[in-house]
Amino acid sequence: MKKMLTIIATVWLVLGVNYGASAWIYVPNQGDTGWQTYTYTAGPTGFTGSAGFVVSNVIDDWGYSELLLDKLSQGGAGNSGFESGLSGYDVLPSSAFADVYTSRTSALGVVYNPTEGDFLADLMGLSSGGDTSGFHNATGQAGTVGSILETGITLGAGAPFSFDWAFLGNDFSPWNDFARFYLKDQSGAIVFSEGLAQIGSAPAVPIPFSALLLGSGLLGLLGLGRMGKRRVV
Repeated sequence: MKKMLTIIATVWLVLGVNYGASAWIYVPNQGDTGWQTYTYTAGPTGFTGSAGFVVSNVIDDWGYSELLLDKLSQGGAGNSGFESGLSGYDVLPSSAFADVYTSRTSALGVVYNPTEGDFLADLMGLSSGGDTSGFHNATGQAGTVGSILETGITLGAGAPFSFDWAFLGNDFSPWNDFARFYLKDQSGAIVFSEGLAQIGSAPAVPIPFSALLLGSGLLGLLGLGRMGKRRVV
């Protein structure tokens, strides 16, 4: 029995069957993530274009979430810690809300201080903000209104681009507000996008059918092995 279980575990690992966690961080109603660090690594051809950050409402209501940013490794004309306000950054669209602060406090009273220098940037998903319908949260809900911040970056082959971020989900489900990071090439097309955080619970991850077949096959082998060891009385 022990030998068979060892074989099953070995086959499982060799086939690379695993269920990695999503990049999204899910927060409960009015929850927040704490400071996080995100790192993107350019491919062999490098990257030239814009790095973008978006925070969005999902359904227009009185509540709004916030995306805090600080300590960009590159971009913003050297203003990576927002010590010169939003100089070197574009706030999109024009009706969006973004500014710099010395600290911010979440709905639950958690105080966020800058991770570099004296200032951090705060993007707000106010209901009177700009159109964010081109972005979606982890469950496929389209954004409605919010704020977008962009800055130009140039990365060499294999070079990293990192930043510190925190999501303040000052709202409630099913208004599953969210935040994303993306890259635009020089033509303005989004060529990379990844979710950071959203309000709500992580969806259940279904087991792939191929994994179910593998599991049932291995259990069948286990049964045959046990039958082969039966003694005839």
